[in-house]
Order: sequence, then C-alpha cells, then structure tokens
Amino acid sequence: MILDRFMRLLPASLPALVLLSQTPLRAAGWKFSWSDEFNGAVVDSAVWGYENGYVRNEEVQYYTRRTQNSRIEDGKLLIEALRDGWEGHAYTSASRTTRGKNSFLYGRFELRARIDIRNGSWPAWWWLPNSGGWPKGGEIDMMEFYQGKCLLNVMDGNQRWTAPTRSITSLGGPRWAEEFHTWTMVWDSTKIQLSLDGVLVNDYKVADADGTGPSGANPFRRAGYLILNQAIGGTQGGDPSGTAFPVRFQVDWVRLHTWSPEASRTLAVTGGTGGGAYAVGTAASITANWPPAGQVFDKWVAVSGDPVIDDATSASARLTMPDRDAAVAATYREKGVSAIPPLHAARPQTAGVLGLYDVRGRRVLQWRGGEDGATGSRRAPGRYLSPGL
Repeated sequence: MILDRFMRLLPASLPALVLLSQTPLRAAGWKFSWSDEFNGAVVDSAVWGYENGYVRNEEVQYYTRRTQNSRIEDGKLLIEALRDGWEGHAYTSASRTTRGKNSFLYGRFELRARIDIRNGSWPAWWWLPNSGGWPKGGEIDMMEFYQGKCLLNVMDGNQRWTAPTRSITSLGGPRWAEEFHTWTMVWDSTKIQLSLDGVLVNDYKVADADGTGPSGANPFRRAGYLILNQAIGGTQGGDPSGTAFPVRFQVDWVRLHTWSPEASRTLAVTGGTGGGAYAVGTAASITANWPPAGQVFDKWVAVSGDPVIDDATSASARLTMPDRDAAVAATYREKGVSAIPPLHAARPQTAGVLGLYDVRGRRVLQWRGGEDGATGSRRAPGRYLSPGL
C-alpha cells in the first residue's frame, strides 16, 4: 500500500508517527456524558446559576446577575469584570455555578478558555462539595490564576493543600495568554489528575484525604458542583487599580466524559490533547496545542483508523470514535500561507504531495502518490509545522 511505502521513507531520526495496530477491544473507556458549548443565545439557566454580592477572600468585585457581567458572545461564555461603579460598587463581575442544578462525581472534565493575566485578575474553574461546608468538604481548583502563575490545587478536609504552580513566564509569557488553553481533571475514587494543555501538573492520591472530610469521610468520594468566576483583587488577586478594564474570562466549552464498561478503542493525538481509550461510537474531544510563534493552526489529519472529525479546520474539535484504534495529528502553518493536502491511507486517484516538517519548520519528507507509486525527499525547504511528527 502507499501508506506502507510512506512509512518506510521515514528517517530513523524522526520521532515515530504512531499507526495503531488492530488490538482487541478494550473492556472499558471514556464515553461522552455532557457538555456546554455555549452556542445558544443565552447561558443555560437549567445548568448555571449565580453567586451574588461580595462572597469570599476580601475580593473587591460585586457579583451580579447582569448580562453586562456574564453572557454568550461569539459562541463563548464571557464573564466580564468591570470598573463601572454600578449601584455604588467600584467593581462588578460574575460567578456562574451549577450549585443546586447539576452535581458531579468522577469523570474526565475539560475546560477550554482564555484568561486575563493582568494585575488584579483572579479567574477560576473549581469544584466544591454539595454538603459539608468549607474546608471539611474539600476543594479542587482545576484552573486558577493570580499574580503571574497558574495553580492546579487540591485541598483536603483538614485544609492541607497540594498546590503545584506554573508561572506564565515558563508557559510562554504574554503571548500564552493571547490563546485559548485546555485544563483537564481526571477524577475517580483513587486519583485526581489535573493537567494544563495535556501536561500533568498535579497527580493527587485520593486516599491521602481519608478521614479528613465530614464525619470522617473522604471529601473526594462525594458529589459536588462547578464554579466559573472572574474575581478581582482580594487576598490573592493583586492590585487592580492600574489595570485597564474590562477584565475578561472567555470559556469556549466545558465537557465531561465518564468511564464506561462498554467496548472501547484507543485514540492517539499528536500535537494536541484528548488521547485515551474511548467507547466505540462516542464523541471524543480533541484540542490542538497552542501555535508556535509565527504559526497558526491549519487542520486535523486522520493518520489511521478513519475517525470522523466534525470540523477538521477547528483547533478544538470532536470526532466519532470508530470500531478500531485511531490516530489524529494537528498540523500548523505559517500565517498567511495556504494549507497542504491531508494524509490519506488509501492510494490517491491522482498524484498528490504531502510534506512533514520538523520543529524548525523544515520539510523532512515529501510523499508523491499516484499510479507510479511513492518517492521521498528529506530536508527540503519547508514552511509548515506539525509538532511531534
């Protein structure tokens, strides 16, 4: 097959392009359970309620129910903090919560969002228990930012924090904050794993919280609710007086997969997040890594398994998991440069060209298909980037 010839052309120094064999079906995997894509005209009131007033941490914002502070805009949830003096409150913002509407226990939770990293900004996506209060009920901060760092925290019922951080400088500086990023929590009865853009930051053992919750229970084996809020100032947020408002927290989506005993296959994702075992036929969430300097996301390519991608030109897409192992890859190109043809496993009917490129943007392989078969070339000049290939 053309694909077999293509693989033989890969230079030994090039990291392997994963083509997954047809292994037996797994006994279980992730299955799509729920999401809010924020594509409606208004925020879904059956899912999200409000916090009101001055709530915690000596924060200077007053939480309101006004659309000026939270609304759907351009297919995203926008939580917007203002310095507007509304009804005598110097700062206003919003906190949206599923408390009393939807509760959650275990699963793979994902948030795609863009946060404001300027002084005074304190956005968060977090979990609190339905009962037991704070701190006995515990706390999980899947995403939190203040004063130049991202935090991914777990706090047990004795108020012991496991709180690794990542500085914005280490992540890429101000340019990092110009892009949307993905925060993930994988949570079951044994572990809480918190990741940023596919990189594991906090690997917490749930047993470490045994006996610390209400009535001696483990706080992380109990259901709770989600909060999305944009705080200002307070005990951690910093001084907002020199910051130009508004301060914006933009949420593209929130998604949940739960572990299912149904037969599943493995999805491999190169250049992005979302890989793992998924139930056959379910929707899997894939998100491309943020673009390298001077690059933009181009498209997703199906490397093996023929998964159906809902919008291959979207950096944040979903695919239907086929009845076989599958692999996809995110590709990038220079700004203002048109895309290259996708990779196909089948022999093309007419001649075509495919380029693979290294992390410096140099083409390392050219494949030419057609009735005459395949040919290869290495280290030819190139302008595209496909991380991990």
